Amino acid sequence: MEVGAIIAYKSLNARIKSIPSSVPQHKKQQNVNIINNDFFNSLSYEEINLNDSTETSPVHIVTNGKVPTIKSIIMYPGLTIQAGDRITQGTGDQWICLHIEDNSLYQKGKIEKCNFDLKWINQDGFIQTFPSILYFNARSNFGTEEDKIMNLPAGRRQIVVSKNNETQLIQRDTRFIIGSEAFKVIDTDYMSDDGLVNLSLQSDQIDPVKDNLELGIADYHKLGKYELHILNDNPLSLSINQSARINVKVMRSGSEIVDPLLEYSSSNTDLVGVDEQGIITIHESGEVTITISAYGIEKQLNIYVAPTIHYDYDATIDGANDIYFNRESTYVASFFNNGLKISDESSFSLTNLDGSPTLLASISSQDPIANTCTVKANSIRKLGAVILHVKNANGLSSGQKEIKIKSLI
Repeated sequence: MEVGAIIAYKSLNARIKSIPSSVPQHKKQQNVNIINNDFFNSLSYEEINLNDSTETSPVHIVTNGKVPTIKSIIMYPGLTIQAGDRITQGTGDQWICLHIEDNSLYQKGKIEKCNFDLKWINQDGFIQTFPSILYFNARSNFGTEEDKIMNLPAGRRQIVVSKNNETQLIQRDTRFIIGSEAFKVIDTDYMSDDGLVNLSLQSDQIDPVKDNLELGIADYHKLGKYELHILNDNPLSLSINQSARINVKVMRSGSEIVDPLLEYSSSNTDLVGVDEQGIITIHESGEVTITISAYGIEKQLNIYVAPTIHYDYDATIDGANDIYFNRESTYVASFFNNGLKISDESSFSLTNLDGSPTLLASISSQDPIANTCTVKANSIRKLGAVILHVKNANGLSSGQKEIKIKSLI
């Protein structure tokens, strides 16, 4: 038994309780047993979808008249249907429930097959499409037998469609394309039949400028012309520690929409996420595409998140390890970033081993561009060691070398 049927069965007891107390209990139970035993074995049994539900409902669909497009639907006990509900069979055929007959054990409804997709552009400039029942020259009365019909005047049509937020906004003079002809609404009836909208139509002139015969939509010029503009740089380069927001502008027929309805999605949320407000959250470096959607339009923002770069600066000094009293020696510095030699300006200095100023030697000359310097040992015969320091222009690369001051003897 289907899950839907099990749920329906549980609710069956509540419906049975509504049967008048004068009906014996064993009669009630007999009806329940008959329905449960035979429902799923009937040749009329099938599973349908109600309205936009993805779950199926067990029903019987029975031909009970001379008109093949009008049938009866019997719901499994406990399941409900309402006038205006749309029934979709496994074959894809769609029907509209015109009215229902309720009893204590199950619901039975009269359904009619949809034969026309009603299309129009609503007041917000969006295309609306709903399955409907189109009557050309004659139609059956809802309250009479199916073989009793009423004739429609020449150039007239009638349409029955489920009542919903969009269809109940259809007004007089709304135009539709039926086949290759245009018709306009001359009367709307939202009250006579529960759950239904009845439209009376009259033949109208095709306007090749306004009407789109290929799509079957009248007054196609009313379709909102939307434009979506991304105001950020595209592609957008960011760093891991940087925050950003997607800025867009939406236009409709040349006018900017205030507070437009936007949707954002990321091609890789592990790298970059985006919330409903367009705020970007960066998790890792890499390349990501953010898709912005509005009113059927999509635009892509390409984002490049640069990896975090670790800089390892260093400097070396090449030259003699010893200088004798009153002698000179030239030293050359080299600068490196992540092991790669780079060009930069140099600055040399001398200190004692403890970093204090020294009298053991002095810098007689230096060339910042060539990264060289000349160190001269003292002439007062003081022995010891000095530190030759070097750094680049911004001070990020630095190095040192110990030089011993020696006697010639």
